[in-house]
Amino acid sequence: MGKESALYQLMGVRMNGVMNGITNSDSQYQEIIRKSDEYSGRLEELDLSEEVRLLIDRYVSEQNALGSRYGMLAYLLGFSDCKEILLEKCLPIGTKEKGSEA
Repeated sequence: MGKESALYQLMGVRMNGVMNGITNSDSQYQEIIRKSDEYSGRLEELDLSEEVRLLIDRYVSEQNALGSRYGMLAYLLGFSDCKEILLEKCLPIGTKEKGSEA
């Protein structure tokens, strides 16, 4: 699926706009932020070397990117599944088979 597809565009609009309101009001999300801030403070108290802090930062950033990408792919899969279900329910009988032969 290309990044120019309608699903990618829809994901961009929804994730960059509507998600902010959802995450701000979600108690579990806010609890994760609170815990993350707590761990961040504890790491700063350790007075680690620049090299170690950079390594930890890069590791955490990559883990965050991995989880984010997984979520985006799951979102796209869910919409793709919805599209297929809707097309199966809404298209006249025989239309789907003709369209899939092309």
